[in-house]
Amino acid sequence: MTVLPLFGVGEDQRGNMKYILTVLITLAMLGVGALLFAWSGVYNIAATEPHWGVTLFFIDMLRDRSISAHANDIRVPGLDDAKLMQEAFSHYHEMCRLCHGAPGYQSQEFAKGLYPHPPSMTSGHIQKKLNKRETYWVVKHGIKLTGMPAFGPTHNEDQLWGLVALVREIPNKTPEEYRRQVEAMRSKGEEARKEH
Repeated sequence: MTVLPLFGVGEDQRGNMKYILTVLITLAMLGVGALLFAWSGVYNIAATEPHWGVTLFFIDMLRDRSISAHANDIRVPGLDDAKLMQEAFSHYHEMCRLCHGAPGYQSQEFAKGLYPHPPSMTSGHIQKKLNKRETYWVVKHGIKLTGMPAFGPTHNEDQLWGLVALVREIPNKTPEEYRRQVEAMRSKGEEARKEH
């Protein structure tokens, strides 16, 4: 004589259902807990208060993996053209330098209040951390909640790649070399204004 299981569900299937239900309830409770934590205002979102270690670890991992994954298929053109860097120089000096500094130029006062702090381009650290594809992706798309804007909407491809080439070279420039480029840029700008 064969005994039919209750409601057509065997003992193994009931155990699996209990496990799945337990996981779903646990996930729902964690979600509700996260919402209550955010709503409570306990976490200090001020730029003057550093992230907790676990928060910083998660944000750094999220940022690094996102940049790497999104930049993976980008093809890097030849960046050896001096004209490419020369044309990008005014963009870097007028915008990027304000937060990231330049040889002989500190970042501006407002940049010191940003959190996370913008990386220095003169140290060479960021150039070692990010490859050319990743640098391009960051310059083009920016990074949310960091103060790093997206320059893709306002700059063409040559300008973006010129910025990448220039950023790669910034640590190798002396303050004197950089100042000479600033002077050349300004004199070129004055000549262009006289022609108009």
